[in-house]
Amino acid sequence: MVACGMSRAARALAARNFEVVAFDRSPTAIARSRQACAGSPVQVQRTEVVQMALILHLRTENASVRPCLDGQSLAPPTPLADLPDLETVRRSPYAHGQALFHALGGEALRERLDADPDGPLLLQADEAAETVPWEFAALPDEKTLLAVHYGLLRLVDRAAPPPPAGQALHFVALAADPLVDRQGNPREGYRLGFGTELAAIRQVLEGSGKAVLAKRIPPTSKHLRQALRRGPAWLHVTAHGDVIQTDRGPVAVLLLEDADGKEERLLGPDLVRMAPRGVLRLVLLSACRTAEGVDQARLARALVHNGVPAAVGMQGLFPDLGSGPLAEALYDSLLAGLSLAEAVRQARLTLLQDLGEAVAGLPVAYVARDAWGPLVIPDGQPDVRGLVELGRAALPPEVQPPKVLQGRHRELHDVARLFSQGARVVTLIGAGGMGKTALAAAFARRFAWRWPQGVLALSFAAEERLDAGAFRRELLRGLLGEQQAARLAEAPADGQEKAILDALRGWQGLLLVDNYESVLQALDAADGQAREEAEAIHRLLYRAAEGGQPLLLTSREHPAGFPGEVTYPRDRALWGLSPEAGAALFLTHSARADGEKPEHAQLALDVAEATEGHPLAIILLAGEFDTSLEVSPKDFLAHWPQELAAARRPGLAPHHVTFAAAFERSYRRLSPALQERLRLLSVFAFPFLAEAAAFAWGLVDEKGNPDGDAARGDLARLTRASLLEVDATVAGSDRPASYRFLPAVREEVAARLGEEERARAREGYAAYGAWLIDAAYGTILRDLGLARLARLSMDALDAGFAAQQGVERLWKGWRLAWLKRTFGQV
Repeated sequence: MVACGMSRAARALAARNFEVVAFDRSPTAIARSRQACAGSPVQVQRTEVVQMALILHLRTENASVRPCLDGQSLAPPTPLADLPDLETVRRSPYAHGQALFHALGGEALRERLDADPDGPLLLQADEAAETVPWEFAALPDEKTLLAVHYGLLRLVDRAAPPPPAGQALHFVALAADPLVDRQGNPREGYRLGFGTELAAIRQVLEGSGKAVLAKRIPPTSKHLRQALRRGPAWLHVTAHGDVIQTDRGPVAVLLLEDADGKEERLLGPDLVRMAPRGVLRLVLLSACRTAEGVDQARLARALVHNGVPAAVGMQGLFPDLGSGPLAEALYDSLLAGLSLAEAVRQARLTLLQDLGEAVAGLPVAYVARDAWGPLVIPDGQPDVRGLVELGRAALPPEVQPPKVLQGRHRELHDVARLFSQGARVVTLIGAGGMGKTALAAAFARRFAWRWPQGVLALSFAAEERLDAGAFRRELLRGLLGEQQAARLAEAPADGQEKAILDALRGWQGLLLVDNYESVLQALDAADGQAREEAEAIHRLLYRAAEGGQPLLLTSREHPAGFPGEVTYPRDRALWGLSPEAGAALFLTHSARADGEKPEHAQLALDVAEATEGHPLAIILLAGEFDTSLEVSPKDFLAHWPQELAAARRPGLAPHHVTFAAAFERSYRRLSPALQERLRLLSVFAFPFLAEAAAFAWGLVDEKGNPDGDAARGDLARLTRASLLEVDATVAGSDRPASYRFLPAVREEVAARLGEEERARAREGYAAYGAWLIDAAYGTILRDLGLARLARLSMDALDAGFAAQQGVERLWKGWRLAWLKRTFGQV
């Protein structure tokens, strides 16, 4: 094996099948090198390559630092007071970084580096010199950092222990961003975006061709300690970092989490002692101030001092945007066989290109003696499945968390704490559009790891009518898999129920049921069939709760009445967002609003306060603002008090009044023709294709075929106004494939549907159902998206079949029967 970054002489020897151990300039290293090279040619099965390196000693005397190479001074001493601190050099890296370059030896150092440009520069500094931000040393004539042009590492004069036995490399990733601080106050500021970072790392590991076992662990010190018992291992930490004062002086700290998402501090000395000696081979701390301060506060250095061959930390505040590019470039280079020094240089180059020189100098890489060469990792098949996400959360499209859940960090922590305190059934209570589903979905994604078999979610939001059989079949699929569920499809209801309860007894997961008010309302319905279906569903879940099954429900102001049920919030319905979180939500959903413009930022805050933080009302007003180009931000809410007054009706809850006023504004903004088209769509309680709109709006040719493309323009307008939302996109693109109403919006629209329009809408509804029978027949076996859509549209399919006559009715009946049997509806 020949490593990149070797000198020309070393490469020549390696080409002749010699085992090469190149050397630094110290007498002991020279002796080791002569002994290693004195033997005869050897087989190249385990070639060890240690690059030649320049070791620059930085010694402080009389408050001045002197650079020494091979026992000789490269430059006169430089007073430490004349060197820029980190904040100064970051403001102008090339201007202030030249002083650092000259303090390191200036052109004399560069001449030595150019004599062997493949070798790294190792800085071995004493305590006083260690605090200087040498990574920002700048070459005066090339407008670049020394550390970007040459490989630069900081040497810790310790020998690294040999790696533990074992072939595969264990890659351990920990990403922490606490929901609340140690006092329980929500951390609603900037959130770390490590989803993209971990995805990039996964891609690098997956394409490496190396024997890597990668996993992401929960962000607790307990799980970290367990993960570091087996090696050899690389540890990747992305978290908030700081240096705090303790009785022992300044100490680095990483902000991890407890099981409920509360801030849990991991002190640097505790991390240093955590792994058995020799297990950790590389640590990347993508966290602020982990290579800063004095003595033990420099966490990355402390790790190397105590046995880790190499560690990278950050001096100063490291931007979250740099975490992904740094990790991707570093790991990609190391897995390609480059030396540690060259891999760090490549990572700096990436940061320079992406974020500039003020960020490129922030990483500080520490290395033990003889550990700066390539890291030996055996070839093999990487296994990165454990890096995808924490825990398994099987969520339907109706129960998806937003990319950023604004203003609900305290609530997420509170719900997690309820389960930690022994609650078995937690019901989220709140008005329509208040964000119950978003909260439940975000909880499932974030805390699925707490249940060995994760979270299984079902929703009644897209159901036109309750179907206990369909609910049982979905449960069977989620609990037992497709094959066993198919075998039980023809079993009687009590047999299916018994199979579900038996499965739940051995299932260690959380069951999430969304929109449970649909069941509770049907229990009191006059419609006997609806009541019977609701009773069957309620009885099954009641028995599951009675048996100890953890449940998370969402419901509009109605607890389910299950054994051991706890409602959240306990004393009222879910409240609105804070003004700051509501403003952020408005800016997120408005394409027109620019948070950098004071008038837009003020409008966002005004909207949040005017709506009392009602999330759906804020989203609707954001959509309306985008379509109200003629209205200035200053005048946008001019008539809001009158609109609120007009929306008030007897018995209407205050939050619903807010939502109704916001909806009315968005609705009035539409043209009369588009208002009518929106009303006609309200018969679709489930997700629908553009062809459904075409049938409802009469956009069909002489043969009765729908023109979905002709409908997409108005569907896009309704989506931009937030009156519809995209349910799914075409695979491999961002083109909408299906659409849906949010339940609260659909209710408001349906209330405006007249009898004549209702009749027309039902005709389009049945026509769409008949068309979908033919489109789905046979196709659903290879198109899972269409299969889901067809199953949720079963009421429309029934209506489509009922509208047929003659031979066509026979064909439609045959195909519908096949579809129903495929879905287990015998």
